[in-house]
Amino acid sequence: MNKQQREIKKSLLLQNIARQRSDLAQYRQDWLEQTQSFDRGWLALTRYPVITATGLGVAVVYGLRHPGKLILWSRRALGIWSSVNFVKNSLNSK
Repeated sequence: MNKQQREIKKSLLLQNIARQRSDLAQYRQDWLEQTQSFDRGWLALTRYPVITATGLGVAVVYGLRHPGKLILWSRRALGIWSSVNFVKNSLNSK
């Protein structure tokens, strides 16, 4: 390979790297937007570690002693959460 061919190959590789960096920056922004609600929930749990650990401990003990009731209350909580999200999304779409 002569010097001119190496320079052309180098410029093509540099253009490819620049394009990949641009794509990564865009994908990073998309990732942050998609995981924003999860991150907020996680930060809320880690903001109060004593309360979170206590609540999880109580839930585990209650779940071990009354597994049927725990499943029932979990289903109810999921239903309420789904309903609230549905109403919120319906109101935001208008």
